[in-house]
Amino acid sequence: MIKKTLKIVLPMLMTLSIMGDVSFAVAAVQDEINDRNKQIEEINRQIAAYEEEISKKQGASKSLNNEISILNSKISQIQSEIKGLSLSIDQASAEIGQTVGQIKDAEDKIGKHKMALGAYLRLLNQSEQEDLLQILLKNKSFSAFFDNLNNVQTTQENVKATIGQIKDIKAGLEIKEDHLIDQKQELESLKNIQQIQRKSVEDVKTNKNQLLKVTKGEESKYQNLVKQSKADIEKIRTQITYLQQNGVSAEEAVKFGQLAAIGAGIRPAFLLAILEIESGLGKNVGTGNWQKDMYTCYLNLKKPKRAELEKAAFFKIVNKLGLNPDTVKVSREPNYGCGGALGPAQFLPTTWLGYEAEVARLTGHNPPNPWNVEDAFTAAAIKLAKGGANAKTKTGETRAAKAYISGNPTCTSNICNYYSTMVLRKADQIEQNL
Repeated sequence: MIKKTLKIVLPMLMTLSIMGDVSFAVAAVQDEINDRNKQIEEINRQIAAYEEEISKKQGASKSLNNEISILNSKISQIQSEIKGLSLSIDQASAEIGQTVGQIKDAEDKIGKHKMALGAYLRLLNQSEQEDLLQILLKNKSFSAFFDNLNNVQTTQENVKATIGQIKDIKAGLEIKEDHLIDQKQELESLKNIQQIQRKSVEDVKTNKNQLLKVTKGEESKYQNLVKQSKADIEKIRTQITYLQQNGVSAEEAVKFGQLAAIGAGIRPAFLLAILEIESGLGKNVGTGNWQKDMYTCYLNLKKPKRAELEKAAFFKIVNKLGLNPDTVKVSREPNYGCGGALGPAQFLPTTWLGYEAEVARLTGHNPPNPWNVEDAFTAAAIKLAKGGANAKTKTGETRAAKAYISGNPTCTSNICNYYSTMVLRKADQIEQNL
C-alpha cells in the first residue's frame, strides 16, 4: 500500500519541483515593463531638457516675448509629463497583473502541497495501524520488511519538508499581497497626478492667453503688469482649488500656511503646494468613518495589530479633544490599503501622535487638533522641514516632497519623480502671488 501511494505522491512532487516561477506569459509581461521603462527614461530626458530651458529663460530679463516663451516651454514640459504618466500607468497596471499572477501561482502551489501532505498523512496513518509483527508477517523477506520501514521513515521526513514548504510559500504569498496593495496605491496616485497635470496644462494655457489678451502683445503693458502688486488673493484662490474643496479657504490657507511655514523654517509657497497636491490626490478626504474605513479595513487585510494601533491612537486623539469618534470624519477606504487619515494634512492617527508635542509647542494649542487648519498645516510643515525643505533649495524641497509621498527622500520611482516635479512647479506658481 505504501509503495502504491508513493507512486501517486512522487509524480505530484516532481510536477511541483519543475514548475517555474516565470512562465512564458510572465516573461512577456516583464519584457513589456522593461520596454516602457526605456520609453519613460527618454521622456524624462525630454522633461529635464525643458526644465533647463525654462530655468535659463527665467534668469533672463523680464520681457513679454520671454514670458510667452517660458509658458510655451512649461506647456510642452507638462504635456511630456502627461505622456510619461500614461506610460507609468500602463506599466503599473502590468506590474499589478504580474503580481496577481504570482499570487495565484503561490495559491496553486499551496493547494498542491496540501494534497501531497494529505497523501503522506494517510500513509503514516496506515502504517501506524499495524505493529512490527504484522508488518514482518506481511513481507516475504527481511529486505522487503526493511524497505517498508525505510518508506515509513521517508514519508515522515516528507511530511516535515512539505509543511515547511507550505509555510515558506505562505510567507511569500503574504509579502506579495502587501506588495499588491502598494502597487494599487501607486497606480491610483499616478492616475490622480495625471488628472492634476491635465488641469495644470490648461491653467498655463489660460495664463498665456490671458497675458496676451491683457497686453495685446505690447511690451509696455506687460512691464506695467510686472510692476503691479503680486499679493493677490484671487490669484491664490485659483491655485488652491483642491484645498478649498476640502473646506480650507484661500484666506485661511495663506494666513496659516505662512505662519506654519515660518515656524518650521520652510517656504510658505512650498507648504501650500504640498497641501494642495495632497488634497488633489486624496479625492476621498474627510468623508469616511473610523470603524468602517480604518479599523475594519485593516482587519479585512489580516492586519489586526495595525488595526488596534490605529484605533487606540484615534481614540486617544478624539478623547483628548472631547470629540464624538462616530461623527468626526476621516479619509475613506480607497480601492487600495485603508483610510483613516485625519484633517487637511491627512496624517494617520499614529503618525499624528508623533508630531503632537511639536505642533503644541509651535501653535500653543494643547492638545492640538488635526482637523484644525493651523494645527494641520503646522504638522505638515514640521514633517517637510525634517525631510529637508528647511534648506529652501530645489534639492532640499525635492527630497522633502519625495519623503512626504514615499517616506524616502532619495526615492527614484516614477511616482516620486512626477510628484516632486509637480509640487515644485505649483510652489513657484504660488510664490509669485505671495
